Amino acid sequence: MRRFVTIDLETVPDEELVAAVGRRGGQSYPEQLRQVVADRRARTGGRSDFLPLPYHRPVAACLLEAVEEHGLVTLTDAACWTDQQGPESDFLERTWARLDGATVITFHGGGFDLPVLALRSLKLQVPAPGWFSEARRAGSPAHVDVKELLAGAGSGGAAPLDLYAKLVGLPGKVDVAGEDVGALYAGGAHDRIAAYCMTDVVQTWLLWLRHRLIDGTLSADGYEESAAAAWARLPGLLAAKLSGGELASLSGFMQQCAPFFGAPQGSRRAALRATS
Repeated sequence: MRRFVTIDLETVPDEELVAAVGRRGGQSYPEQLRQVVADRRARTGGRSDFLPLPYHRPVAACLLEAVEEHGLVTLTDAACWTDQQGPESDFLERTWARLDGATVITFHGGGFDLPVLALRSLKLQVPAPGWFSEARRAGSPAHVDVKELLAGAGSGGAAPLDLYAKLVGLPGKVDVAGEDVGALYAGGAHDRIAAYCMTDVVQTWLLWLRHRLIDGTLSADGYEESAAAAWARLPGLLAAKLSGGELASLSGFMQQCAPFFGAPQGSRRAALRATS
């Protein structure tokens, strides 16, 4: 039996690091952050204001867990965390424990999510020996980056998650995108951030599942059964694991995913009502 964990993070600039880097007597945090972003833009010749990874502090994280047995992949669990629910160090400990022994599925996680988890663990002194062990590195792939899979090795043709999702009948980014997270967090919209994070996790996992069909690691029957199981189980998992506010922000999401499953809009109403 193989175990898989699909994970995604949403982050904001680390207030302590911004203050440490941007010390300019008497400036407020927003003023310091504007200066740090301006410095970044200047260093990249105006090409980017995306801050280097050490600046990123997780404020939401979502995951889906699945197992594969006898050619069938079945969702078994879901989880959602925001920084309003407890210390970040506790979240990191739980996350490393969850990832231990699993194949991790991400979208650009090798360039963002996993290094951010490692850097936050570095800051907060959270050990993760299971993840960094030599035995794990020597075993089966510990991490599958769906962005790299879909781009093709070395092709340089990577596209955003939104575009890949829409290609296969998923909704992609609807009313929130990554660049909105900072403003939503400042406004206290933690439920919306968590719900957005979960939509990215679900769509990453479904894209990976579809890729398993085309790369031949799932048979056509195995893929159809796995996709049908996901359609049946996702609403219940989300309803059980997300808060009322998060579910409200996720309203209608499964119905928007119906074309991916070949299901007509409005079908399986009982399942769809669980996330509306």
